[in-house]
Amino acid sequence: MEPEFINVCFWFIPPSLRGREESPEFWEKLGKVAPAIKERMMRRGSLLVGYQPQGSRVNFFRGVVTSPAVTRRDLEFLLDEIQELGQDL
Repeated sequence: MEPEFINVCFWFIPPSLRGREESPEFWEKLGKVAPAIKERMMRRGSLLVGYQPQGSRVNFFRGVVTSPAVTRRDLEFLLDEIQELGQDL
């Protein structure tokens, strides 16, 4: 059977955190990334993507795709937008 939806959860690691050791400070800062990017998306009016924590895991993006009309290009736009809006974090 073909999948009816996909649920993808991921963190965007901004340049300022790449290559850093995972420590309580790292996770605290990473937990603020998704909310900051979502706020920028909403101000720009480009996308609306959810984020949430789970247990001890800090905020991460949660993309749920339910439409068969969504294309690879659409998903690439999502990732490119996150990359662009998170470059200075």
